[in-house]
Amino acid sequence: MKRFFVLVAVGVLALSGCGALADPYAATVNGVRISQDELESELEAILANKAYLAQVDQGFTDEAGRGAVGAGSKTFTTTFVAALLDRRIGFELIDQELERRRLTVTDADRTAAREGLDQSFGEEVLADFSSDYLSELTEDFARVAVLQKALGTQPVDDAAVVAFYEANISVFRDQSCSRHILVDTLEKATAIKTRIDGGEDFAAIARAESADRGGAAGGSAAAGGDLGCTARGSFVPEFQAALDALTPGQISAPVQTQFGFHVIGLIERKTVSLADATPQIRERLAQQAGSENAVGLFVNEAVLKGDIVVNPRYGSFEKGDTPGVKPPPTVGSGTTTPTSIDLPLPPPAPAPAP
Repeated sequence: MKRFFVLVAVGVLALSGCGALADPYAATVNGVRISQDELESELEAILANKAYLAQVDQGFTDEAGRGAVGAGSKTFTTTFVAALLDRRIGFELIDQELERRRLTVTDADRTAAREGLDQSFGEEVLADFSSDYLSELTEDFARVAVLQKALGTQPVDDAAVVAFYEANISVFRDQSCSRHILVDTLEKATAIKTRIDGGEDFAAIARAESADRGGAAGGSAAAGGDLGCTARGSFVPEFQAALDALTPGQISAPVQTQFGFHVIGLIERKTVSLADATPQIRERLAQQAGSENAVGLFVNEAVLKGDIVVNPRYGSFEKGDTPGVKPPPTVGSGTTTPTSIDLPLPPPAPAPAP
């Protein structure tokens, strides 16, 4: 079942449906209700955010080749609404699994989830949503990440660790522990090299002047230019060639790459033993066991086992080869061609007083 993740505010879905007002649910998942308001407010938020709406419409295509936006003004196709409800069902199944495992979301999980949202959708797009909605969205994605981590926390035996080390021995041999200072001109790099040769502290200059800031992570500048210990081939060719030519303790002349001009320092060369590499290898193998698709596989399995009912106004839930919400057929057409769902915007806010 295809899943995608989109965004939420408050709105009203204008679609006739027998009994919809008397029974205001969009779906139930193992007895837990997903309200119509929850689904419809998500649709309203997408419609209200033009930049995000364009992203969604471009990225979503149904079997008829249609996007998310319906044929009329302020409309969505029923297949898009069905896919959005699929997403909400998936979130509910994840929430139920976290509760069963007694797993909780930490502030660090929320911070990482928000950073991921910024990278996926862009900060400018997210800025068009309310802080309450962003908190809700962040919480949803943080829960996904917590379950992802739990599904990937599986024991890794010693034989697997040894096999990985031997298969990747070139990565662990002849590692270079290095640092650098990145600037935008040859003149700056030459001046920095002269200062270091004259006895100034490499790390202090890197923290003050290196352009390798790396956004929220801080880049190497915050660490005094430290790049850690890496295998040969980890850097772009010009940088790697200059690093390979150094001896421990030596500082390079300015080196130009597509990123700018670097002053490179080699701290040491070393081989990482199996014993030293084991914690890193175990973590990597555990992460591979919990691949990016682990949550998706869990949701698909949980869907097949779960008791899921969909309000007929949105279609029906089927558990075939491609389980999920199937939109209702077009009224009177005898086909399953997607209809358009009208979603009127709320009245515009009054103009500010002069």
